[in-house]
Amino acid sequence: MNKVLTILFFIIASKFNAQNHRFIYEYKYVPDSTKVDSVLTENMRLTIFKDHSEFLSEMKAKRDSAILRSSQKNNGSIGSDLSPGNIRSMVWKNKNNIKNFSTEFIGMESYKVIDETDLNWELINETKKIQNYNCQKAIVKFGNREWTAWFTTELPFQDGPHVFRKLPGLIVAIEDSRKHHSFQLIANYKTNEGTSVIKPFYLLKDYEVNRKRFNQKWNDFRKNPMSSNEQFLLMNPQITNFKSYDENGNEIDANAFKKAGREKARKNLVKNNNFLDLDLYK
Repeated sequence: MNKVLTILFFIIASKFNAQNHRFIYEYKYVPDSTKVDSVLTENMRLTIFKDHSEFLSEMKAKRDSAILRSSQKNNGSIGSDLSPGNIRSMVWKNKNNIKNFSTEFIGMESYKVIDETDLNWELINETKKIQNYNCQKAIVKFGNREWTAWFTTELPFQDGPHVFRKLPGLIVAIEDSRKHHSFQLIANYKTNEGTSVIKPFYLLKDYEVNRKRFNQKWNDFRKNPMSSNEQFLLMNPQITNFKSYDENGNEIDANAFKKAGREKARKNLVKNNNFLDLDLYK
C-alpha cells in the first residue's frame, strides 16, 4: 500500500510541477485558392515556455521528437505510423519580442525569417462564448489578409496561433476574412517537456534572412523550381555517389530523374498557392 501511495504522490507532484503550457489548435486551410471547397485540417500546438513560445504542427513535433530520440539511440528507426504532417513552417516568439522568427521552406531549404511585423490590433466591443471561454473580438491586418480574432482573459497568456499575439489574453479563435485560414483552440494542458522541438537537422542549414530577402529567394525558386533531391545534393556536395532506381530496381538516368523532379515541384507550386502570409510569398 505504501508503495502505491508513493507512486501516486510522484504522479500528482509531477503534474503540479509542470511548468509549460500547451494549447492545441485545429487549423483549417485552403491550399489552392482556385479550389476553395477543398479544405484541409491539421492540429497545431502552441507551447508556452518561460522565456518564449513555439508554434508548429502537432504531427511534425511528434515526428521530430521521435527522430531526435532515435538518433540519440543510434537505431535509426522512428516507426511507420508517424506522419510528418503537411505544415512544415514553425514560429518562435520571444517574451521580450526580440528576434522573433518563423522557419519557412523553399522546397527543401529552410530559412529562419526574422519577424518584422507590427500587429496593430483593434479591440471591438463585442463578446461571445467559445469553448466555454468568454471571448472578446479583435481585428488586425497581417500578410495581406484581414483577420478576426476572439481572445479570452480567462487564460492569462498574451499569445495565440502562428505569429498572432499581444492581445490582453489568449487567442481562442482566429480566421481571415476570406475564410481560407482559421484556427480554433480545442485543448490545453500543462506539460513537463522542457526543451525546444525547433531544432536544426544536421544535414540541413537554416539561412537567416529578413522578409524581403526571403521573398526574393522564393520568387527565384518559383521561376526555376527543383526537386528536394536536387536541392539536397546541392546543399551536401560531399554526397557524390547518388543514384536513383525505379520500382523494378533499374537505375534511372540522372537527367531524366532531374527533369521529372522539377516537373513535380512545378505542379506542387501550382496547387499550393494560398499561403497564410501572402506578403511573404507574393
